[in-house]
Amino acid sequence: MHLDFSDLVDKLGTPAKLVVSSTPELAEEVEKVARERIGPKRGASFLYRKPVYSIPSNLFSGIESSPAEVLRELGLATTFVTASPFADIARHWAHVRYCATLWSNRKRTLALTQAGSDIVHHHKVAQSEQLGIGLALVVAKRILERNHPGWLFSSVDVDVALEAGFIEGVGLVRQKKKATMRPDYFLVGRHAGGGQSGCKVYVLECKGTHGNKHHSKRQLATASLQVGSIEVGSRTLPSLIVASRLSTAGVSIDVLDPPGDADLWGGASEEFDALLSDDPGPRQWTSGKPTFEQFFARQRELLGAEEFQPSEAELQAARAEYEEILGELPVIFQVPEDGKNWLFRILARNTAHSILRFAGDNTSASRFATPRTAENQRLPIDDPTPDWQMFTVSSEFNINSHRFVGVEYSMPLPNGASLKIFRGVEKGMYESLCEGRVSAYLRRAQQLRGSWASVPSGAAANGTQHQAVSVGSDGTGLRIRVV
Repeated sequence: MHLDFSDLVDKLGTPAKLVVSSTPELAEEVEKVARERIGPKRGASFLYRKPVYSIPSNLFSGIESSPAEVLRELGLATTFVTASPFADIARHWAHVRYCATLWSNRKRTLALTQAGSDIVHHHKVAQSEQLGIGLALVVAKRILERNHPGWLFSSVDVDVALEAGFIEGVGLVRQKKKATMRPDYFLVGRHAGGGQSGCKVYVLECKGTHGNKHHSKRQLATASLQVGSIEVGSRTLPSLIVASRLSTAGVSIDVLDPPGDADLWGGASEEFDALLSDDPGPRQWTSGKPTFEQFFARQRELLGAEEFQPSEAELQAARAEYEEILGELPVIFQVPEDGKNWLFRILARNTAHSILRFAGDNTSASRFATPRTAENQRLPIDDPTPDWQMFTVSSEFNINSHRFVGVEYSMPLPNGASLKIFRGVEKGMYESLCEGRVSAYLRRAQQLRGSWASVPSGAAANGTQHQAVSVGSDGTGLRIRVV
């Protein structure tokens, strides 16, 4: 089969509409599936799931994206901490392996390509999982940044963050039993302006499938359990659960919103930078089954009865229920109330770490890594990486008159041309992070946010050169071109 790489790259940069849905009817249907299908399988763990609600349509209507943006988000999200010498190549592999899977169809809707659909079952599972992450991050960040104007949201892998605080119980989610299911990512919101800074946090569970809407509802029902496994103080965090259905007719995305308490920290910008300048150090917390007090507090939160004082009889009945079902309860990761400041510092430092590693500057990124997570040996992508890449450290190029710094890899093509993939960060933001001035980075990100709305892509972007470009509000950029 002949593949026109120039046409492929042009399609990567072509914007398309995202079909996003979040309705009260969908929430009710997912609740029903959770009661009838998930509940009997999960036993008492089901008591720890979070109820789901729809979100206002103004937060997701009219969202557009491109395949290049999905790949950029996927590459950034899989920038894990790892000591492997092949980690940088693996990050680029996240961009390359799905180059031919998404396109803007004749209706200008993002859809799966025929080539992306014509794969065997076990590859479809991996593809739907990975593209589900990229699509969920695109949609979730747009929703949160519309809901919180002036805030910048970045993804942090849940396991990477928890590993810094918990001495046991953290491992790859897919290797754990059903009692230790966790969400995929923290979405960390940061704000700096007017001398004040702040930090919010949401948890995100990403789902993807080649199946029908019924399968997607079952995924959402399972996700409502996963997002309830992390507590800060005695309360759960707000969540977004996003399920993407991949089809050649068009990608369909369902979003639901289990509620929670989002604010982690607020204070002066100078204090913000001072708190992030030093590693807060690991904690010795342990995960495990909830205590009776934690169990009872969660039940009252779910019932909306927190302000009512329970009677002695109610307490005795609750304790009897707790003792009866303790063996079936899930493993919970609870950050103590006095650990909020620590969690804010870990998450904010991890976002800076990921952005610098995305640009290929592992040395500057290491200042934001905790000793425990720095020992992580996992590769971010499970498949073997190809052996054809070369990379150039400190490559630079312009987007809309703004300089970007990062790394570029080159892949030889059959016709003598090359496919070049650059990933990096806007130079001013990069320099601020290298100097540890996270507040300055956030202010510049806010100032330049509008500059990326009209980033050119395709053949017309650079004369006869075919290229696809995506820049995020966080200043990360991806350019794929044929030369």
